[in-house]
Amino acid sequence: MTRTLYLHIGAHRTATTSIQRFLVRQFDALVAAGCLLPLRKPRHFEMMNAIFDGSRKVDDVAADLNRRADKKPVPITKLIVTDEDISMRRDLSRLARFRDHFDVKVIYSMRRQDLWLESWYFQNIKWQWNPSLSHITFDQFLARRAEFHWIQYAHYVRHLEDVFGPENLLLSVFEPAQMPGGPVQHFCRQLGLDPLIGGAPGPHINASMSAAMVEFTRHLPMHEFTPPQRERLRRALEAVDRRSLGHSGKQSERLLPPDLRAALLAEYEVGNTALARRHFGRDHLFEAPCPDKETTLAEMKIPSSNTDLMAQFVAPLLRELVVGGAGAPHRSDARGGMRP
Repeated sequence: MTRTLYLHIGAHRTATTSIQRFLVRQFDALVAAGCLLPLRKPRHFEMMNAIFDGSRKVDDVAADLNRRADKKPVPITKLIVTDEDISMRRDLSRLARFRDHFDVKVIYSMRRQDLWLESWYFQNIKWQWNPSLSHITFDQFLARRAEFHWIQYAHYVRHLEDVFGPENLLLSVFEPAQMPGGPVQHFCRQLGLDPLIGGAPGPHINASMSAAMVEFTRHLPMHEFTPPQRERLRRALEAVDRRSLGHSGKQSERLLPPDLRAALLAEYEVGNTALARRHFGRDHLFEAPCPDKETTLAEMKIPSSNTDLMAQFVAPLLRELVVGGAGAPHRSDARGGMRP
């Protein structure tokens, strides 16, 4: 029996964390349904890093995955390997070797490029895993958008087709209307795990830092700290944002004025249209409307006065770190603090 291996490769900012946490929570139910999440881990970045740096061979990894599946008390017909960083790699041809051992299916979700860029900018500042992107302005960030090759969807999907075969791609568009019930339920349907949908969360809106707090964070050297230290500081920043600045719930990430948004989307239009026609049989890849001209843009602004900056940001942050809940030691999550 040849098992099916589902490679969930991202992209970032398409509810990958929610999906991964769901898979860990549902580990036993997955096994009962004949599906294994190897190592019971939310992300398999160590496995993927080892393959791409050459320290592990795909053949050996595949053999290990099959051994783990063989040990389960019920027949395992499906395995899930998930790591959104896979999509950031330019050449995935090394993973083609998995096809010698499994029926490989690749799961890739696409978010409209303007919204993705706004969200990715905030995340790079909030988590600071890449110092070169963690401290720059949004204009400087946009000037480097060519580096994010994986959101050139038509080109990237063509590469996936070349490596895995077009018939083995499970593509989705990260828009509410195109993911009924939310991205986690949609993921279950893609894998044929409909019985698990009842335990899958519906659409969820995460609380997030305000633009003002993100701008303050942009000036902090969080990238110099260990992941647990960054997590401790991030919790303190979020607490100050809520308690001192009064920001709660979902904060706006809209940074692009209408004219610039339209110009940016025009850069991707030809590729998006070609991909929509090739894989979805329609002219438009993304169907949700753009923010209207009346949409208030997020303000990346902090006080210019030293006194106001100290009073509104620095003093509350010190207070939170020293005596607040964020200053207490805590266990880092299973992701190692590497990614949101």
